[in-house]
Amino acid sequence: MTTAKELLALQLAGAFEGRPDMPLMASLEGITEAEALWRPAADAPTAEEIVRHIAWSKNRFCQQAFGVEMVIVDPAVSPEGEAAGVPWEFPCGCAWGRSSHPGIAGAVELLRRAHDVMTRCLEGLPADRLDEPLDVHHGKSAVNFFWTMIMHDVFHAGQIRTRRTAANTAAKAGG
Repeated sequence: MTTAKELLALQLAGAFEGRPDMPLMASLEGITEAEALWRPAADAPTAEEIVRHIAWSKNRFCQQAFGVEMVIVDPAVSPEGEAAGVPWEFPCGCAWGRSSHPGIAGAVELLRRAHDVMTRCLEGLPADRLDEPLDVHHGKSAVNFFWTMIMHDVFHAGQIRTRRTAANTAAKAGG
């Protein structure tokens, strides 16, 4: 029988990378810089900024909940994920690592590293602590926290796919 922790690990891995059609990394497969930088509106983040947000969120919330280090320290991004020149309505952490890890390739590298941190946090959590509260605002318990982060990956995978489709449609239309 599969334990709750094993199920969480399977779902966390599957939402990130697994099937070729749904997970987060599948939404980024073959992404171009033009697709990554296309902005649907002035007040909406690019796919690259979304990737940076996901990476920052994985790492920052694991830092809060489990005391792990951030994979990079970016003094341009506050502990709340805010950065100068980024509109307040953009998601937290969307500027994380812009200087040290530029472009979509740099953002994806940070995403992979942050996902590894999250996976290690789940692996290191004793199964009998899954229902205990965590000191992080995204999760009433460890189970809830990891499940929220799984849904976060899947939500943003759809958002990235939509942005890429719209970017390609706009490019074909000459815009």
